[in-house]
Amino acid sequence: MLCVRTMRPFTEKIISAWAKGCDGDIIPPIKDYQGMRKSTYAFLGVLRGSGDMLKRCIAKGYDYYFIDHAYFLGGHDRNPAWYRATKNGHVAHILKDRPSDRYEKYFKQDIKPYRSGSKIIVCPPTGAIEWMFDTQDWLNTTVGALKQHTDREIVVRDKPMNPQVKKENGVTTIDGFIKTQDDKPLQQDLDDAHCVVTFNSGVGVKALCEGIPVICGTECAAYPIANKIEDIENLQQHERQPWLNHLAYSQFTLAEMESGYALEQCT
Repeated sequence: MLCVRTMRPFTEKIISAWAKGCDGDIIPPIKDYQGMRKSTYAFLGVLRGSGDMLKRCIAKGYDYYFIDHAYFLGGHDRNPAWYRATKNGHVAHILKDRPSDRYEKYFKQDIKPYRSGSKIIVCPPTGAIEWMFDTQDWLNTTVGALKQHTDREIVVRDKPMNPQVKKENGVTTIDGFIKTQDDKPLQQDLDDAHCVVTFNSGVGVKALCEGIPVICGTECAAYPIANKIEDIENLQQHERQPWLNHLAYSQFTLAEMESGYALEQCT
């Protein structure tokens, strides 16, 4: 397996742990199609060359493993730090039958009953995700579709620090952040939410844990128990425990990456 460097000292340890667990080789980002030979690749995130190569893997049909922020207990500063990992996908969007032991041991939380609210909260993709998945029209298309099925108030919430991208030295990287003008806490909107609609935001996972139905696509971890736009006024309240168990077996510590356990579970 070829494990692509992040080019950031702080996160190099993550891809190094994965490489150790799969007995892989660590390589720098490859800037063109010609340089990518047929192999299995591993990436962390979608910037600094990883996303460019990920797009080529998908186009060529190469297997890949994708690593990024965790579904639960995310953050580099945690001890231990957790990261999600998926084979041939951005998130673990295909529900697998898993036992509850891992969720109960590491991630158990207060899962609130499903409830009702009045507003629809829409969380659009960031600039980086728009580039990665070609979703520049997602917001307008989604809001337009919602208005065909409901007259509820629609609240659009961008990510507080929205990353933008640029091409630099042959790779796609950060071109600064756009700060959201609205400083209202997310929780304030969720408190009166009828539903959360998102492309891939982690808010989808948070919303479901708070008892708020979610509408999303396959690039969101909430997808296995999500609703559809046409059902916005007749939302289904899907059982969440199998989904929680599934996500618990889809994120890992650095030690679990180094031991090969993470690779085993993803495969």
